[in-house]
Amino acid sequence: MKLGRTIVAAASVLALSASLVACSGGGSSSDKQRVTFWQFDTAQASIDAYKAAIKDFEAKNPTITVDMQIVPWADQQQKITTALASGALPDVSMLGNDVVAQYAANGSLAPLDSYVAEWSKQEGTDVKKDMYDGDLSYYTYKGKLYGSPVADETRMLYYNKDFFQKAGLDPNTPPTTWDEVEKDAKALKSVVSVPWSAPMSKQYVTVQTFMSVYLSYGASLFNDQGQCGLNTSEFKDALTWYTGIAKDGLTSADAANQTSDDLANLFSNGKAGMLIDGPSRYNAIKTANPDLFKNIGVAAIPAGPKGQFGFLGGWPLVMWNTSKVKDAAAKWIHYATSPDGALSKIAQTSGILPGRKSLAEKSPWTEAPYTQFGTQLSKAYPYQYPAGPSPKMGEIETASIQTAVQQVATGALNVNDATKQLCTDIDTILAK
Repeated sequence: MKLGRTIVAAASVLALSASLVACSGGGSSSDKQRVTFWQFDTAQASIDAYKAAIKDFEAKNPTITVDMQIVPWADQQQKITTALASGALPDVSMLGNDVVAQYAANGSLAPLDSYVAEWSKQEGTDVKKDMYDGDLSYYTYKGKLYGSPVADETRMLYYNKDFFQKAGLDPNTPPTTWDEVEKDAKALKSVVSVPWSAPMSKQYVTVQTFMSVYLSYGASLFNDQGQCGLNTSEFKDALTWYTGIAKDGLTSADAANQTSDDLANLFSNGKAGMLIDGPSRYNAIKTANPDLFKNIGVAAIPAGPKGQFGFLGGWPLVMWNTSKVKDAAAKWIHYATSPDGALSKIAQTSGILPGRKSLAEKSPWTEAPYTQFGTQLSKAYPYQYPAGPSPKMGEIETASIQTAVQQVATGALNVNDATKQLCTDIDTILAK
C-alpha cells in the first residue's frame, strides 16, 4: 500500500507539472505558438462547434495551435482561483459577464483595446459599436475593454396558450405588467397546479428572474456611496410582491428548493402555465414536446411601476495577462468572436444571440423567436443598473439576493429583516 501510494503521488506530481506546462502557452519544438483555451460549455454541440472553429483557424494560421480544454461552468470559478494561485492560467478562456470586472480589477486580465482597434481596421467597421451597450458596460473597467462577446442572452415570458384559453384568458393577450402576471396566475390556478414556474431558491435563476422585478420597481443594487442600496421601500415592495407569488401558491410548492431545470421542465412538460426563460428554451420545447410547442406563446418581460428591465446574460472570451503568446491569443479571440470568423456557428449552437449586432440582423436571428429576443435585448440590463461594473458582482450574485428571496418565500424571515440582512451581506462583500 505504501509503494502504491508513492507511485500515485509521483504520478500526481508529474501530472501537475505537465498541467502547469500545458497552461503556460509559449512555443513548441516545431516553432508553433500554442494558445491554451478553456471552454466552459459542456454541451456536445458546442464542443463540436469549437473544434470545427479551431480546425478552420489553424488552417488559416499555420503557426498557431489552439489547445481547447473543457472546464464545466460549475467548476470554472474554483479552477480559475487555483490557477491564479499556481500560475497555471490559460491564455484565453470564456468568463461569466458578471466577473470580468473582478479579474480586470486585480490585474489578471489583459486589456483588448489595441487589438480591437486592429480588428476594426480588418473588418472595416467599429467593432465596439457592433457590440451591445450592456456588454460594453460589463466588459469595460476603468475605460479599458477586457472581453470580446461571444453570446448574449435575455429572458422573456413563455406562456401556454391552451391553459390561458381554458382559464378564460385571451391566449393572444399575454400579461404586460407584473400585476397582470399575478392576475393571470390566479386565473390559471383553476386549470394548472403551477400557474407560473417562478424560482425562489438559492440559485442563479432566482436573481436572474427577480432582478427584472426589483429594477422595474425602481430599486438599485448600489447607492450613490457605492454601498448596498436595497434597503428602500422600492426594493421591499418588489420583494413583497415576488415572494407573494410563492405564498399564494402561484408557483411550484417546492420552488424554494428547485433548480432552474426543475422549474423549466414543469413548463416544458405541460405542467405550468408561465415561465421566464431564454431563447434556448424555445428550441428545447420544440424538440422534446412538439405537441406543446404548438400552444406556446413568447412575450416581452413584464413591466413594473418604473418600466421594463430584462436580464442581461452572456459571456465573452478574455485574455489572461500571464499569457506569453498574446498576439496569437488575440487572433484566436478575434476569429472566435467575429462575424467574419466562427461566431455565427458558435452562437447558433448555444441557442442564444451572438455578441455582435450585425450578426443578429441576419438569419437565423431574424426568425422567431430570436427576433423577439433581439428586441428584448435592447432593454436588458446588468443587476447593478444604473451603476457600472463592480469587481464584487460575481460574489454578490452568488451569495446574496436569492438568499433573501428564499428566506421570505419560506417564512424564515420577514421582508424587513431579510432586506436588512441582505444589505449587511452585500456591504460585507463590498468591504473585502
